Amino acid sequence: MTTETPGLRAGDLILRSATVDDARFAADLYTAVRPEDPQDPVEYAHFWANPDTRSVTERFIGELGAERVAIAQQRHTSWAHTPERFGSVGGDLLPAFRTPERLEALLAAMEDRSRADGAVTFTSWTWEDDAAKLGVLERRGYKEERRERFWELDLVANRERLERMAGESRQKMRDEGIAVLTIDRDADPEKWHKLWRVSEEAIQDVPTTVPNVEGTFEDFMKWMRAPGLHEDRIWIARQGDDLLGVSVLSYPRERGVVQTDWTGMARAARGKGIARALKCETVTQAIALGFDKVRTDNDSTNAPILHLNEVMGYRRRLDMIQLLAKA
Repeated sequence: MTTETPGLRAGDLILRSATVDDARFAADLYTAVRPEDPQDPVEYAHFWANPDTRSVTERFIGELGAERVAIAQQRHTSWAHTPERFGSVGGDLLPAFRTPERLEALLAAMEDRSRADGAVTFTSWTWEDDAAKLGVLERRGYKEERRERFWELDLVANRERLERMAGESRQKMRDEGIAVLTIDRDADPEKWHKLWRVSEEAIQDVPTTVPNVEGTFEDFMKWMRAPGLHEDRIWIARQGDDLLGVSVLSYPRERGVVQTDWTGMARAARGKGIARALKCETVTQAIALGFDKVRTDNDSTNAPILHLNEVMGYRRRLDMIQLLAKA
């Protein structure tokens, strides 16, 4: 949601409510701050225009004079759907305007909004090498809670390994009577509902501090209709009437790096090599489409998927750190 906030300031910045028309600016800003992690404005516009119905989001544009120089956000799950009141807060500025003082002013303004909205604990994320933002968070009492591990896979250097793994996995799936295919080729009229249920089950088992709240089918389909996803690139596994798992890469429309958007398994199907088979199909398809690398990220305590990344040839990038503070 957005609300009118006359007179809202963050230091020398005037904050106004953001609109979908500002999504491109936000993607450009984050790309400028971190060029090695380019953000796709087409994806931003889609998700800004299609918010989750069980979350509350306020986004603000920070201006100096008539110039847009900053973005800030506070977000939380609707309190009707969670017993724990975590509020996500953060913001950033174009590099020419990015000072610790302005970063802190943005954070303080979002904390005020989040606290007024009922948050009890603040959560914020930053890259481990962002000394300026880490310094601001630590000065405001934030403590490291957990890490998200980021990876990159060189599809050129690892092509032979990946194609060999994919072949082995295909044979294993055939031997076990498990079909691996893209969702556009699946004739089951209930396939999207089944995929939603499998995904929700898997999401509940992702290690997290902020509780995962079950999403609606409608919100799930907004996700599946994102610009970077394609039905002929969403890989699923099924056995008879049961859908067992999914893995999908997101392909940026305008700029960015191809990356894993989601891999999830039904609990009853784990330990059978299905996740490996699905991930191998996604990356060998990316090779066939002419891409030279893909990226992924996982919670640093998710041992099975971290091991699979290493086996496939992924190499570590920098971590992102989640920090918490009492409101």
